[in-house]
Amino acid sequence: MRVLIAEDELLERKVMKKFIESNFTDMHIVGEAQNGRKAIELAETTNPDIIFMDIKMPGINGLEAIKEITKHYPSIKFILVSAYDSFGYAKQAMNYGIKEYILKPGKKEEIVRAILRVKKEILHEREQLDEKRQLFKERLFTKLMHHPVAEDAYDIQKMYYPEMQSGYFLVAQLNGLVDEDIVERILEKHIRHPFMFNMTEERLSICVLVTQNIEKAEVLTVARGIQLEIGENCFLGAGYPCESLENFPRSYQEALTASYQLNKVKKRNYGFPREKENDRKEIITRLLAEIGKGNDRDAVDIFNEEDFTTSDLEEIYFNIRQMLEERDISIPDSSISELNSPYDWHTFITICCMNLQEYYQSKQYIAKAKTFVEENYCNGVTLEEASAYVDLSPNYFSNVFKQELGHTFIDYVTKLRMEKAKDLIQENSYSLKEISYMVGYNDPNYFSRVFKKYYQMSPKHFQHEIFKK
Repeated sequence: MRVLIAEDELLERKVMKKFIESNFTDMHIVGEAQNGRKAIELAETTNPDIIFMDIKMPGINGLEAIKEITKHYPSIKFILVSAYDSFGYAKQAMNYGIKEYILKPGKKEEIVRAILRVKKEILHEREQLDEKRQLFKERLFTKLMHHPVAEDAYDIQKMYYPEMQSGYFLVAQLNGLVDEDIVERILEKHIRHPFMFNMTEERLSICVLVTQNIEKAEVLTVARGIQLEIGENCFLGAGYPCESLENFPRSYQEALTASYQLNKVKKRNYGFPREKENDRKEIITRLLAEIGKGNDRDAVDIFNEEDFTTSDLEEIYFNIRQMLEERDISIPDSSISELNSPYDWHTFITICCMNLQEYYQSKQYIAKAKTFVEENYCNGVTLEEASAYVDLSPNYFSNVFKQELGHTFIDYVTKLRMEKAKDLIQENSYSLKEISYMVGYNDPNYFSRVFKKYYQMSPKHFQHEIFKK
């Protein structure tokens, strides 16, 4: 972090500088100001994160300097230093959001605590800023994949990629597990322009934003380098370069189409899409694959690629119904005779995908909840705690839990506790009272009643039966 010291006494400045450099290896003194005017100038030229500001200085004092600096650089943090134990100064400082106030001569512990508090605040703000930036980039990435491009995508692009002149998409079918960190390093090695990417187990999508016009040959060179490093199971499709955001969805669709074509033919591993795609069976296969994953937007985009025959539409419809029935997922009321327009089909596909998304999400919620219970069953875990852990309402969580596992949450926890208790009794290393506490029952008598109800014999009787053997 960059630190500026504003103090009219030379000796005081040098002492503070030495103290900071000796105790904080991650802090760098970027300037020293002997008065408020100089502090204002240095704040502009050195871009500090923290300013140690003395109140009493000739000309413009510390508070006046703070007022001027915060107008232009509100993110700078101040630690006020003064020999005057004055509430008035502290009160004025609080008006500018200053929380740290050190009286001369400051004790070492007091100064260290003040710096650590300010440092923690700065790191938190940086983390929030990074999260916000990442969120906007993810939003831009999604918007550039689908036509028409939303208006706010242009604002995000101007904010984070103001020098962009053109760009393109790459989409890879991975056909196997690839570590995301390794992929990111490969992309950084081969792409010399800003880029965003999204990765699942099966697909890698990359959006490259270029600060100049780019030729198709360079796109192919990038695609080849990435594909060779990921491996022979990677089939990487390239979209043609475009010079405006509104054409990015087309580039994405080209890259997606090329990746499917390459994966099917398996004669080469990278390239642009073939000029003509007449194989409707391949498109149907891709369409059903995307619906099966719950990817409604990609599925609708693929549906729009082809004018399907009546026979094709019947095949698509009955395959979707079968897909949902196999997973015991509710099927939209629409019969195939009611799907008379592209809009009807788009709606039908979207509803099916949303039902599949909810199905997959429920599976994830329950898996996460089961892990939570297994780690906390000994602490008297409740339905409310488990539902809060997976961020669902208790009622909804209870219904999903029973639907997925076939019994209530309480029954599941009880079964887990009883099985653990049974294992511990068989292990014969603990008393029954200890086992009661270990599986989450603070009342050994109640534990005994539950155990007897579950196994038709008391824990003590169960223990004797084991010893007989």
